[in-house]
Amino acid sequence: MSDEFVNQPISSNTEVDELDQHILRALESAPELHIPADFAARVTSKLPARRPVSLTPTHYGRNAMLIGMVVTLIALLGLTLHNGTHAAFGLVQSLLLAQFIALTVWLSIRRESFN
Repeated sequence: MSDEFVNQPISSNTEVDELDQHILRALESAPELHIPADFAARVTSKLPARRPVSLTPTHYGRNAMLIGMVVTLIALLGLTLHNGTHAAFGLVQSLLLAQFIALTVWLSIRRESFN
């Protein structure tokens, strides 16, 4: 389209209808796609080389579980040796014992599933 066509005033309804039809045909027509035959090869050649996958396993979770078990056991033994008569000591001791058992069971189940 030239500037003259765009800047001309529209004088009749038929010209408006023709313009609408022209716009609709332009919007509804699907563009033709042209993909070169060597497109995939060119894209693949531009990709960086794959880094080798590290095969050395890390054991951060297992180590954290072991440290948690040791700290819980030490706290449990400390409360046991305190020999307090207050009911709060019994509650804390029961919670620590439950946590210690849960950590032990979870760690043993997780180790069997990885072997």
